[in-house]
Amino acid sequence: MPVNKSAMPVSLGIVSLLLIFGCGKIEGNDQQKPAAVVNGKVVAAEQIEAEMAKLGQIPVDQAQSVANRVLRNVVDQELLAQQAAQAKLDSQAEVRMKIDAARRQILAEAQIAVLTKEAVSPAEAEVKAYFDGHPELFSQRRIYKLQELIAGTTPENIAEARELASQAKGPREFATALQAKGIPVGVREVAKAAEDLPDELLVKLNQMKPGEMITTAPGGKLTLVVLADMEQRPVSYEQASPMIERYLANMKKRNQIEVELKKIRTQAKIEYTAPYADISDIAPDQAKP
Repeated sequence: MPVNKSAMPVSLGIVSLLLIFGCGKIEGNDQQKPAAVVNGKVVAAEQIEAEMAKLGQIPVDQAQSVANRVLRNVVDQELLAQQAAQAKLDSQAEVRMKIDAARRQILAEAQIAVLTKEAVSPAEAEVKAYFDGHPELFSQRRIYKLQELIAGTTPENIAEARELASQAKGPREFATALQAKGIPVGVREVAKAAEDLPDELLVKLNQMKPGEMITTAPGGKLTLVVLADMEQRPVSYEQASPMIERYLANMKKRNQIEVELKKIRTQAKIEYTAPYADISDIAPDQAKP
């Protein structure tokens, strides 16, 4: 199967973070094999091989050609990076901020990998218990066809819009009433599976019949949600177990990381400046499998 050349990395952004720590070998380190030397700066063959691995399966007879293309892009990027360094662009506030953000992310991900290296996979009993405990996501899973009327409300008129929604006998009447008050309204129809819906909304929909409607206010925008129809689309344990296993494994890792973070937060000196505040006691959202 030929390589899709349109998907090959031909832009200078192929390895956008590659040069943050530099491609060159560290002084005194003779372990890196050079793929190229750019104005005395080594571009390691190991780095090119790592980037090649991200491209997936490549036919043997095309491997070197693809590697050359990857290397060319890295060399071009190194040339531009050297030129930028000579012009002291790395001292500009915006550039420095991006470098610092990338450094934090790379090092944090490396530490997460260390912390979760020995994480234990969930037992089959855990997977089965999760499956049995969430029929709305699996054995009784549904696809919901919804009509949403999204009102362009403001803090000043949202109470009035709620009153209009409670009096309206249907979405058309609600939309007409909003327009009469000068409140813009948009309409869309969507089909969403149970796992794509917020838990609070999912609980309400499971108690409704087609044709019934409720109001929500995500982001301060009043939305009238009409349940147009719903369709049973169950998922068997055999189908769901790989997803559940990954979800539970990731949840264990998140919990492990959070335990470590709580420990190091207590040891660190962190000072928040108004209007920013410490929200470390707020639990993060848990995605569904």
